Amino acid sequence: MQVHAFDTHVMTTSGQHIHFDVLVNDENVKQLAQYAEQYLASLGFKVDNIKQSRCIFCHSEIANLDVQDHITNQGYSIIRL
Repeated sequence: MQVHAFDTHVMTTSGQHIHFDVLVNDENVKQLAQYAEQYLASLGFKVDNIKQSRCIFCHSEIANLDVQDHITNQGYSIIRL
């Protein structure tokens, strides 16, 4: 499965900076912001601002089995940085 990594930076209402990658396949790119918000909500954070960007070549690769399972089951996978 080919996946795309979206480098995500979030500033919370308390001023905390959170950095993580959202990994999605071609079918789930349109839900990217929703997935980032779901992940942050699962951590108990409220979001002031989400900035996302995609590196066209260097962040696209074949996913390992764990990432593939996460994407198959929930539409995305997260790597906390």
